[in-house]
Parts: sequence; C-alpha cells; structure tokens
Amino acid sequence: MHPNGVHPPETMTKLNLPYIERNVSRHHKVRYYYRFEGKRIARLPDNPESPEFTTEYWRIRNGINDGTGAQRVFSASDNPRLGTFHHLCINYLQSTSFKTLDKTTQAKRRAIIDSMLLEKLSPNSSLIFANMPASELDVSNIEVLRDRKKDTPFAADERLKILRQIFEAGIPKLVKQNHAKLVKSFRKKTEGHATLHSDDIAKYITKHGVKSKAVLALTILMYTGVRVSDLALLGPRHRRGDIISLRVFKNRNRNPVVLDLPVHPILDAVLNMHPADTETYVTTDHGKPFSIKGLGNRISDWFTQAGLPHLTAHSVRKGLATNIAENEATDLMLEGMFGWKDSKTSKIYTRSAQRSKLARQAVSKIDWGSLDSVLPHPNSGEEFRDKNKGK
Repeated sequence: MHPNGVHPPETMTKLNLPYIERNVSRHHKVRYYYRFEGKRIARLPDNPESPEFTTEYWRIRNGINDGTGAQRVFSASDNPRLGTFHHLCINYLQSTSFKTLDKTTQAKRRAIIDSMLLEKLSPNSSLIFANMPASELDVSNIEVLRDRKKDTPFAADERLKILRQIFEAGIPKLVKQNHAKLVKSFRKKTEGHATLHSDDIAKYITKHGVKSKAVLALTILMYTGVRVSDLALLGPRHRRGDIISLRVFKNRNRNPVVLDLPVHPILDAVLNMHPADTETYVTTDHGKPFSIKGLGNRISDWFTQAGLPHLTAHSVRKGLATNIAENEATDLMLEGMFGWKDSKTSKIYTRSAQRSKLARQAVSKIDWGSLDSVLPHPNSGEEFRDKNKGK
C-alpha cells in the first residue's frame, strides 16, 4: 500500500485484499461487498478484475481510514444531525411501530435503511442521502432511492414501503407530510406466486422419490398449509396424537395465532417413513434444522430439479387453499386451517373457539386427485413400493 494509505486503481487479478465478502445467490449470481466491523458497507462492482472494482474498493477503504468517507454504517446508536434524513430514520428505528416487529424483520429493515442512507445523491457526488435535510426529501428524491433498485423490482418496492413508514413515524414532529405515499410502486400488480397443481406433485415426487426429504417437505406443506417459516420449526414435539399444534411464526409477537391441524392419513404415512427423534421434521444433510431462508431456498431448488422452477414453498400453500375451496370448503374452514383472521372484532372470539373444529373439516376436503402411484395411502391395503432411492 502507498504510505498515505492510497492504493493506485490498478486491475486486480486475485481477490487477496481484506474486507471483501463474496456472496453467491441461489441463482448462482456472484456479488461482492465491502465488509467492515461485521457489517456490509457497500456493494462493489460485479467484475473483480475491472479497474472500476479496484477504484471503488480503495475509495471505500481510504474513506474509512481517514474518517472522511461516506462509507460508514448508520444505526440507532448514532447521533444524527438534526433535521436530516438520517435523523428521520433514527426516529423510525426508535418508534413503537418498528420495535414491535420481530427481530428478523428488524434486521432486514435496518440493512435496507443503511443502504439508503449511504446512497450518493448522484453517481458522481460525494454527498450522501443521510445528510440531506428531511424537508428536501421530496417526491423526486424518493424516486431516486426507489429507482436505484429498478433492476430488482421487489427490492425497489421494499425501499418504498419502508420509506412510507419512516415518514409516517416522523409526522408531525419532523415532517409535515408523507411524500413517500405520493410515489408509485415500481412493480406492476401481479397474481404473485404460481399455484401448485396435482400434475406438478406427481412430477416432483417421481423426480425425488417418496422417501426423500424433498417429498417429506412437500407432503407436510400439502396437508397442513403452513408457511415455510413454520415448516422450518415444525417437528415431532408439535404433534399430540393426530393433531399438530403450533404457534404461527408470522406476527407471533404482535398478533399470535395457534393452529391445531389434524394429521391427514397420507401425511401420517409419509411421516412414518422418517425418524421421529429429530428436532424438526425437515433437516439439513447434517441432521440440523434449516434456517427459514435456507429451507425456502432448498425447496425452490427441489422444484427446479424437478423441472418446476416457477414454483416455491408458497405455491403449495396457494395451491392447497385453491384445492379445498374448489372442494367446497367454507370461508370459515379456510380461516380455521390457515389461521386467517376476519377484521370484524365481533367474530374473533367465535372463530378462535371454532378454529380446531373447522381445521379438521378443512383437512377432510383436501383432495389432490389420484396420487396412489406416487404417495402411500393408508387405506390402499397395499405396501407402497418406492421406485426411487430416497435422497
């Protein structure tokens, strides 16, 4: 390194410099980040052998070394300059609306807020949004923050969603109105996740084998309707006879829901093919529980391996809701099984009391069609022969 800490912007042939984090997504896209004191400071250019990568790396590193760079991470413990966007963000992080979120959601939002604070006002500017007066953060500037993520529309909309909440928390003390509500979402409205169908199930099971972890995960989703966040935690400890009882992960701190789901005979048959002494039903190759994100990615990979790349864990939940609705399950049955709540307070207590009974009625409506050739059926009278080696 040069004596004054400045490194010439020459092309690197090897990533032998400190503070670089290499991250590979489940779609095999490689990203590089500058990581300092346990936190991602900024994303680096995609090509590590380009002059732009080297220049950006040393710009960030030198800025941290001399304390004048814009590459510091902002958090709720900082003392922001009053009246700035940074001040507005800290106000939100200290608000009740933020503190009532679960820890996972809080961490994700902090990371998104950090990234917005560190955004430059323009590509060639040395100024960052953190120090912009909140009064100047108008519609055009909010659109800039949104559009910096235009290549990933979901991320763009997440920024906008959080900005709306940041502004809302600042009214009327720090800002007069919520400019973020005047900015349109980047993405167009879609029907969301694809829906699982019975022919998809047959294709998936044929690929992986009925005794595989892949099919175990699918079967639990097919006959309980739980989210992947619940599947990652669900295990033998949640079963009481023919009932699976669990506290739903989503909104568990703000508005908890407990589900009592009867075990469908086909689900029971598949569960009996696997050990009952594990912490969770679906485990990693090392016998450990999956993280929520890790399990979601693994299920997506299993679908891709079966030639169904458009499907996800949520596709199963969506498919199940469609399935039992088409088989004449009532709205109350759906609410009892999936834990959905009606907004009318007068019905909450009645529906809570009926939820277990309604869930049992809903499970009786599950009919994925003729799956006798790919899934065991306890009433078939025949031993199921797995044509595929369990994975």
